[in-house]
This record gives sequence, C-alpha cells and structure tokens, in this order.
Amino acid sequence: MSSNRINFTERALENLAVPASGQAVYYDTGSHDGLCVIVTYGGAKTYYAYMKFQGTPKRIKIGRVGQIKLCDARRQAHSLKEMATNGTDPSIQRRENLNDMTLRQFYENIYKPEYSTIYKKQHSVVNDDSVFKHRLNQFHNRKLLSIKADEIERLHAETCKTHSPYTANRVLSLIKHMYVIAVKKGLMGLRGNPAGGIRKFTEKSRDRFLNGDELKRFWTALAECKNDVFKNYVMISLMTGMRRNNVLTMRWEHVDFTSGLIYVPDSKGGQPLQIPMVNQLRELLLKINQGKKKGWVLPSSKSASGHLEDPKRPWQSLLKAANITDMRIHDLRRTMGSWQAISGASLPVIGKSLGHKSTSATQVYSRLTVDPIRDSMQTATDKMLGFVVL
Repeated sequence: MSSNRINFTERALENLAVPASGQAVYYDTGSHDGLCVIVTYGGAKTYYAYMKFQGTPKRIKIGRVGQIKLCDARRQAHSLKEMATNGTDPSIQRRENLNDMTLRQFYENIYKPEYSTIYKKQHSVVNDDSVFKHRLNQFHNRKLLSIKADEIERLHAETCKTHSPYTANRVLSLIKHMYVIAVKKGLMGLRGNPAGGIRKFTEKSRDRFLNGDELKRFWTALAECKNDVFKNYVMISLMTGMRRNNVLTMRWEHVDFTSGLIYVPDSKGGQPLQIPMVNQLRELLLKINQGKKKGWVLPSSKSASGHLEDPKRPWQSLLKAANITDMRIHDLRRTMGSWQAISGASLPVIGKSLGHKSTSATQVYSRLTVDPIRDSMQTATDKMLGFVVL
C-alpha cells in the first residue's frame, strides 16, 4: 500500500491517482489531525482519521470523498483525535453511535456509501433506493435495534399481497443484507439477524412473450409511435434479446458493423458478451448511426446520463395502443428466445444468444460458434417481422 502526503483541496482529491492494484493512502498536510484518504484500485475514495490510542494505531472511517465535504471531514478527524487524547476509544464510540442509528441514517450514511455504491452496479443501487424509499418507509425512523422479526415478516407478507412475491422478496433481501452489513460494521446488542429466519416466497417464472396475433397489433402500434428513440429501443430489444440496461447503455464504440457484432462489456453474468446482428438490425443501426464513432446509441437530452433511461411511460402507451395486457419490457427479451424455440433452435443456442449463465451448460455454450446463433436469431426475426401489417 503506497502512501503520499499532499495538501488536501476539493480539486486535489478529485484528481487523486487511482492505483492499478491494491490501495494508495494520501495524508493531509493541511491538517494535524491525521486525516487521510484511501483510494482503491476500483476508484473508491474514502476519508479516514489516523491516530494512536494508548499506543495502538487506529484508522477510523469517516466517509466517502464527494459525499462529505473536506471541511467536515477535517472537523470529524479533529474530534476523533481529541477523543483518543482524552482516553476514549474512538472505534468503540463509532459502534455506540451505530446502535443509536435509525434505519434511514444507516442506509444513507453507511449501507449505501460504504457498500452499495462500491460493490453493486448502478442499476442495482437505483433499485435499492426505490425499495428502501417506497417499501421500507414504515421503518425509516426506527432504530436498528428496535425492529423485530415479526414486523419484517408481516411487511413481507403484506407486500406479497399488495404487489407480488418478487417485490416482497426484494424488500426482504435488502433489509436482511442491511443487518448483515450493520453487524460487520460493529452493531452491538443484536441477537441474530431479525430478517434472517424469514423464508422467501416462491417466485413463478414468467413465460410471457408476444405471440403471432399480438405481434400484428404490436407492429402496427409501434409504426404509429412518434418517439423515434423509444421505437429504436424496442426494435433493438426485440432483435437482440438483450437486457434492458444493456440496450439503454449501448454505445457506438460497441457496435462493429464489419463483424456484425454488438459487444456488451458489462453483462448481468459478469462476463462480456458478443451479440450477433441480424440483417434488419444492422440496417436499422446503420440508418440511425449517421457516421457516429462514439456516443450513445439511444441518446436523450432529458436525462442526466445523456441516454434513454426509463421507457416505462411510452411502453405503457404502446401496449394500450396495441391492446396488449400483462406485458413487461423484459418480456421483449423473452420474445426473442421464444420465437427461436418456435423456430426449432436448441436450448444451448438460445441460452448462448441471450447470454444466460449456467454452470451445467457453460461448456456446451463455449463450443458453439456465432454462425448457428446468428442463423437462429435471423429466422426468429424473420418470423416476427412476418406479422407486420403492410
């Protein structure tokens, strides 16, 4: 672990070099209270206070750079050093403060900045925020140690009734893992995880896809849609079977017209994917590309990210216009796989084209070449587009 000494400023911290591996420690020469920042190879930058308590070195975490102001980090480092000088172990004090935290304080000050944003993908962080805000709101102002197992179990059951087993299980998973992290951070007085013994509900796998009759109405409604970016999103989703987030975050750098492949650098399974382009998709992408070499395939001037983010509203309008019910955006992905199966494709070919990760079938997938996958996807696309009403 390398160490450096610099005068901390907001700009200097923003420009700190990220190590190729391991961690780098930067000490603040503008403070005499042991304030330092640890930068990990993943890019995380975290304030710590370094001091000695009764001759033993201690490094106490303060918070993430960017989420805590430099002046506040210096103030906290000073308080922690004074505490150690006066004979109070600052690490014990931090654990006692944790015991007094409400669920909201723990989520916002510890779970999200010290775990979620570091180890989870961005869309998972967004999902956690939504679950916490809308499903765990009855516990927001409750202290961590006051929430009981029967209360969590009741919430789990009620959420299943009002929403779905899937939503209820996401709520249970989040609060259960929050307590796992709380214990690791030093929460005292907890006799087991209050959500630990609650069993998840059985989740029924969906088999919904656009059938032939629905595809006729779907193509007609899509042709009348005036939102071109959304239309492109739907067409790309149908003709690739890619997951929603992978389609939304597609960049032109990942589209190779020469090889006829779309590269997905960050898939759900953790491995990069290569998605073959069928002829109709290649024509569509060439049409909207207009010579671009970089940038988003589905740009949006209305989102902070610069690309299309939430197509739910136009999706609902499209379904209404097509008179289609019980159809989710994710079912577009299932529609490609279903029409491949209808067209006679083997399960390994379907799994490979959709980027499924299966330990039992991994070796079979690795032996497949891209040609039968492209052929299968082409046949499925031809069948789907065969329902276009001219």
